[in-house]
Amino acid sequence: MSMVRRFWIEFDRNRGSVLWWGPPYAGVTGFDEKDCLAMVADLLPADAELPPVLRITADVSLAGKLPGNPWALGVSVWRGVWYPPMNLRTGPNMYPHGHSLAVNPSYRPTAAGENVHTGDS
Repeated sequence: MSMVRRFWIEFDRNRGSVLWWGPPYAGVTGFDEKDCLAMVADLLPADAELPPVLRITADVSLAGKLPGNPWALGVSVWRGVWYPPMNLRTGPNMYPHGHSLAVNPSYRPTAAGENVHTGDS
């Protein structure tokens, strides 16, 4: 099983930012740097690209002060973006970018009651 790691990503503030949350950094927990950058990119408008990355700190400790002193953090042990605290609203991202959330993605119920089981069946 793949383990997730905490990353602190700092972007170039001098290159015109599309980061709607303001400060040019993000806190993300994911499988690797690429996974974390994809989750941050998912927060941007569809036609926007991530600004250039200045620095990525892997396994960042939350025991000390983070750069920029963020005002609120999400849950850093969940896979997802915890600064800005997006995962407080969405919950953890359980699957890597591009993977289906369904156990069997080809299965679609045909009727609303198809998944309801009673003691009679």
